Amino acid sequence: MSHFRPINKKKKRSVYLGEFKLSPDIWIILGALAQLEREMIIERVRAGVANAKAKGVRIGRVKKRNSLLIRSLAEAKLSYREIARIAKCSHGSVHAELVAMRKENELRDKQEREKMISEISQTANQSSAVINGLNSSPEKLEKVRENFEASAKASVQKIQGQYYETVG
Repeated sequence: MSHFRPINKKKKRSVYLGEFKLSPDIWIILGALAQLEREMIIERVRAGVANAKAKGVRIGRVKKRNSLLIRSLAEAKLSYREIARIAKCSHGSVHAELVAMRKENELRDKQEREKMISEISQTANQSSAVINGLNSSPEKLEKVRENFEASAKASVQKIQGQYYETVG
């Protein structure tokens, strides 16, 4: 018996589905239609979720942990396990809550810094406009400059902390 087969000999690739004889080409088309339908289902689900979020519907399960209690105990410097025991939740939940709290604090601090920077730049723009608009003595200009520097130092100390000193 030879291990070689003739090239031109074709296999029967048709499949019977009940009374119907389906060729391989039909299977390719059916596969493409199934893939298209799956993508349409995914698109509809995503649109529905976005619509629900826009309407304010809460998606997912409700948090059972007491966030205020966990945060207040964390500020009291208790360990994760002690907080979990008091709050009656897992220490993983405590960790998740404290990570969320850190992210909120970082976002709030970033917004405050951006607000203070914009206020400083507005003050600087106003001061430079006043200085440019003055046609007065150098003593008055020096006084305005000193006031501006004092307000800038106060703003920097507000951002950096009270122990920060600017070198001038």
